[in-house]
Amino acid sequence: MRTLAKALTVASAAGLLMFSGAPANASTPQDEDNFWLGCQSYNTFKFRLYYNSNTAGAYRDFGYAVGNFGAVEIYGSGTVAYKFCSTGAGAGQGVKNNAASATNEHTSYGACIYYSSWFNGAKDSLQPGIPTPVSKNLVNTYNENASFQWC
Repeated sequence: MRTLAKALTVASAAGLLMFSGAPANASTPQDEDNFWLGCQSYNTFKFRLYYNSNTAGAYRDFGYAVGNFGAVEIYGSGTVAYKFCSTGAGAGQGVKNNAASATNEHTSYGACIYYSSWFNGAKDSLQPGIPTPVSKNLVNTYNENASFQWC
């Protein structure tokens, strides 16, 4: 009985650790939006923003338009800001107003990065990635990027 009680106590503690995670106020999009796969190495998203110029530093992948990198609705969790993934310079920093370069791997659509939220203001465009991905340093939206859509 003692062994069973001890095993149940250990299992219960492990379960609490597994479900408690970080405090609610410390959550980030990387933690909550795994269903979007923007931080997963196996995702199939075709557009990537980088923290540094020349496609260096931390990155974030996108597969759909985002009207405001700073306030994205997470189903049932309110709004959070997109953060850069991976390791390197910029990891954990907000994507909004922090990107310096981008890559488009989509073969059918160009990618447009906008200065303002909801696809307004100055923009940088990347042509479709045919036959290889297209990368460039941002000029009009360098560290002043707020939204993205296929164009």
